[in-house]
Amino acid sequence: MKNPIIKILRITPILIVLAFTCIPVNAQTNSFYVYFIQNGKRINIEDSKVELKKEPFQIYIESTELMDIYLNAAYKNKTYSDAKNGKLMQKMNAFSNLKTAEPFFLNKGTINLYSDKCVIWEKGKTDAEQVIKSEEGRYIVFKNIDKIYSVDKKTLIKIEDLEFNLNLVLIYAEKDENNMLYEIQRELVKIKWVDLFNEETINYTKQQLRENKLREKEKNLIEKRKQRMENQDKKRIQKIEKKKEKESK
Repeated sequence: MKNPIIKILRITPILIVLAFTCIPVNAQTNSFYVYFIQNGKRINIEDSKVELKKEPFQIYIESTELMDIYLNAAYKNKTYSDAKNGKLMQKMNAFSNLKTAEPFFLNKGTINLYSDKCVIWEKGKTDAEQVIKSEEGRYIVFKNIDKIYSVDKKTLIKIEDLEFNLNLVLIYAEKDENNMLYEIQRELVKIKWVDLFNEETINYTKQQLRENKLREKEKNLIEKRKQRMENQDKKRIQKIEKKKEKESK
């Protein structure tokens, strides 16, 4: 007769491994992404960068579930660089003490800049009357931004007066069975300001190039039409001359 205890010992390690691996997989099904809206136009992030005018804008988060997002915003790119290079959340100064994180919606229309601290975008917080739900069942929240407050320098600056780019790091983390936070996803955004004068100059230059191409195309058409008419006249004259030659004989 086979020993039932041995059977249990053989099966138990497998069950332990399955139970251990299933928890993170389930947790990681939740995700989010970030985009911006300015003057009614959606602007997506490309290669961790986004270009905005020095005008008020909105930061949008779209996620599978309502979730807390930890956000660091700063002029300096230290945290941004560390995050881009894969440094662990707990090893970055800005995210080392999440208990001190202030609410992102504490000051209306403002992003607080910290060199070594983050804020928390609490789940469900939005400047809309209520959380928006897309047709795909994703949750959408946003915040209106029209000024920046530098905590280190204690200065409040309007968007149009900004001189430096902004570096944003957003992290979604959840607590494990030991009540310890572990990171699930991070998004990086470098906001580069597009000078309105330069943008208008670029648009004007593009318009001029388009108009020059149209003028050149029209000129070529006129030239071809003129050449065709000259050829037709030449053939007609040749035909008349041949007819005269025949009649003279």
